[in-house]
Amino acid sequence: MLVCSVAMNSLLVTPEWLDHAPWASVHPIDLVFPVFVTLSGCGLGFALGRGVGFGELARRTAVLLAAGLLYNAIVSASWNLDTWRVTGVLQTYAMVVVVIGLLHLLTRGWRGWAAITGLFAVAHTVLLAGWAERCVGGVLTRECNPSGAIDTLVFTADHIYQLGAGGHDPEGLVALLGTLVSASAGATVGHLLLSVRRRALARSAGVGAAVLPLVALAAAFLAAAFVLTWAPTLVGARPVPMMKRLWSPPFALALAAATTIALLLGHLLVDRAGTGRVLRGLSYPILALGRNSLLVYFGSHVLMGLLSRPLPDGTVPAETIAATIAVAGHVQATWTAALLLFWILLTSLLHRHRLYLRP
Repeated sequence: MLVCSVAMNSLLVTPEWLDHAPWASVHPIDLVFPVFVTLSGCGLGFALGRGVGFGELARRTAVLLAAGLLYNAIVSASWNLDTWRVTGVLQTYAMVVVVIGLLHLLTRGWRGWAAITGLFAVAHTVLLAGWAERCVGGVLTRECNPSGAIDTLVFTADHIYQLGAGGHDPEGLVALLGTLVSASAGATVGHLLLSVRRRALARSAGVGAAVLPLVALAAAFLAAAFVLTWAPTLVGARPVPMMKRLWSPPFALALAAATTIALLLGHLLVDRAGTGRVLRGLSYPILALGRNSLLVYFGSHVLMGLLSRPLPDGTVPAETIAATIAVAGHVQATWTAALLLFWILLTSLLHRHRLYLRP
């Protein structure tokens, strides 16, 4: 996921088909943050499986919220309090951390987390389908959607995405409900893996014991995505679209199914006993990136955002550097490879010294 994120952030010119979907659809770049959130839910399942530290949870949330406000100012190049965006990616992630953390007080088993995932998904589906009933033709649009009303009411238009001109906020309170579907699905996967691991250790079984449970869970996510898409039609409403802008439940669950299978493949390749040196060596850069995932994910956004700002003479640093180091005239490919190499080397060095950027 991080390799894809860095590669997409490195684009000097983003094709329309790759850039964020304008509204009710999903483009490739729309998959990156939701996968990150799903994996984070899985990681939180591992981290909080034995208990929740309230002080640590509060500190993490405060740091992430503060970093999110700073990130918004850097990206927008504006420190004006009257138009300072309150919502954002890091703020959404902060709320995911605190909500998933607090819910670990209720359950630390995969069945409980499956139920929580279902409750979040149903609640978000009801909100989207119910709101669509008041829209022209029963279709959610930029002019008629719950985010445009709720997020504007809570934060005011001057402090949300595009100062309210976008008609919604992709990291607002409404999208947060969809984010929690992804994170809860990830926590379900994490706790199921922990449960399978405990049983496997008791029976001296290998990592293959996770295959059937995780495939079954991925199938359940996919089935739930299908059911929630078409459930509103039973009462004469339109299907809930698969879209990233409002982080709809069908989108979150379908992507959670794919992420579950990817996790399973990684588990089978790397976590089994007797994994060869070559495979472990190849997995080292991925491990190093993952250990500093927040640094790479948000750092690559900030770095490229700064390098993409025109200088007083009109030149863009990213374009100038890319053209200078281009190999055989392949400007974009060389630039992407250079940025990937930079982040891999940096995180490998940090991992070697056990230095991790964690809130």
